[in-house]
Amino acid sequence: MTSSIARLSAAISQSLSAHRTVQAPEPLERFPRLAAAGVDLYERFERAEKALPPPEEKRRAAISKFRNVLPLNASEWRLVFAGLSDKSERVGPILDDDQLYARVHEEVHQRIEKRRLNRRDWLALCFSYFGYDAAKPAQNANWCLLREDVQLGFECVRDQQTRVKEWVQIVQQHQELFSEQAGATLGDQMFKGEISDLSALQTIAQIPDNSWLWRRIFTVLISRIFMLDDAEFSQRLADLIDIGRQHPRYMNDILSACLSRYHLAAYREKPSSLLKQLALDNWGSPQIRSRQNSWLQYVDNDVCAMVVAWFAKEDLEHFFNLLKGEAEVDQSRLHYWLRFANQMSYTRIVMGSDAWHDSGRDFVHFRGKNKGRLSRLVGGPGHNNAVIMQIGNYFFVEFSGTGNACYVYQADKSPFNPDKLQLELASELKQPNRALDRMRHSPAPSRPDRIEGWLSKFDYALEQWGIRVQSQIAAAGSAKPLPFEDQVRDALKSVKHKVYDQRERGGAFQVQLDDHDPAAVTALQRLGFRPVNNQPLRFWRQ
Repeated sequence: MTSSIARLSAAISQSLSAHRTVQAPEPLERFPRLAAAGVDLYERFERAEKALPPPEEKRRAAISKFRNVLPLNASEWRLVFAGLSDKSERVGPILDDDQLYARVHEEVHQRIEKRRLNRRDWLALCFSYFGYDAAKPAQNANWCLLREDVQLGFECVRDQQTRVKEWVQIVQQHQELFSEQAGATLGDQMFKGEISDLSALQTIAQIPDNSWLWRRIFTVLISRIFMLDDAEFSQRLADLIDIGRQHPRYMNDILSACLSRYHLAAYREKPSSLLKQLALDNWGSPQIRSRQNSWLQYVDNDVCAMVVAWFAKEDLEHFFNLLKGEAEVDQSRLHYWLRFANQMSYTRIVMGSDAWHDSGRDFVHFRGKNKGRLSRLVGGPGHNNAVIMQIGNYFFVEFSGTGNACYVYQADKSPFNPDKLQLELASELKQPNRALDRMRHSPAPSRPDRIEGWLSKFDYALEQWGIRVQSQIAAAGSAKPLPFEDQVRDALKSVKHKVYDQRERGGAFQVQLDDHDPAAVTALQRLGFRPVNNQPLRFWRQ
């Protein structure tokens, strides 16, 4: 701190240093009362005080008098300053009314000119400035005028201080908040890990939790996520998630950006346990049909499919390892179905009574982590378990017990509901008369990872239903992605923009947005675009 007592302590310490024979380990160690006095003075006069917003009812009463052009005392004017962004069912905020705000601006201007604007008045103006509810507040000329009033008001209040207090220093460090680039520096600093806690600034400058400022800060932070290369993103992932935990209001936005960026990475097929579990905790399972729309509020279909594939791979590995029952792991079945995991839109493990009640640490952890994604198998041996896999419009039901065939059903005509918490073995999962096929695991392959024997027979059967491993699909050319230009056009179909394609001349593919649109910016970043330096509405990609 830069208080008078701190300067006095430093001066005394320096003066005493010439007379010491042994240097004290701490300044003023022998003067505890003086140190205690310094702490007391700091608490009384220097500490940044938490300013509470005026009660809403009092603001409404003062605003009512103001609208009716009744005389206001100093306290009532302050309540009006704090309520410029308030709105009700009947009327909008004062900031949306040119005539009303002109009266407020005149009052503020007179107080600044006569040096009568005090800190509480300025904080009330800050509350309205940061509390204005608009996606693009700068489009409101009155709000821009309020921003100027806040800037001049701070200078007025600061110049009236006999000494520089801590709250003044904090506000001075963040003067950007009262500029057109508000939030950009803070977003960068938070992204870089230079700051993490903005609570002091939030309480001093009267910034509501739902302020446009936080949206701007996190818009900047999220845009930086897409500028990381694969190695940097992998290294920073845990830190980015920690930011979301510290700011729960924006966790969904950060999680959405991280999942979308992960989908662009070369290692996207390698599951991220951190992202998978966090998304499961926040959005539920992407495989449960009733909740899938919840996922699609935050991420695109292909990102959702990536996470579904992660769940499928983990389910298969757990099923053929942890839930092997009395037999050894059938590595050939695990190897076979893992080849199709990235095409599985749904998986469900159905646990027999042994696994359902097993108190071993691995089983307890597995059941806890997959809560809501498991069913119980009844009507069969306790050691038997089942896994339901959907590929295209087909359900494949495998069992852990040896001697069981793989049952195949048409998904849209399935004789059972796979989401049920309890499934019966004979009357639901094993229905020979309603199954399309019962595929038997014989003859065995010479090696578990060789596609021969029953694995070849399975491949042939799946091909009859239009299902092949993706490498075969790619080789056949049956899965052609949209041309890049069409992807850009589709992503920006509802946004005004211009395209500049200089690739044939060795340049870049550039997109210029007419207005700042967060959804459009995110869509461009998902396609690999980066912002052009000092041109916030222009993006490029090679």
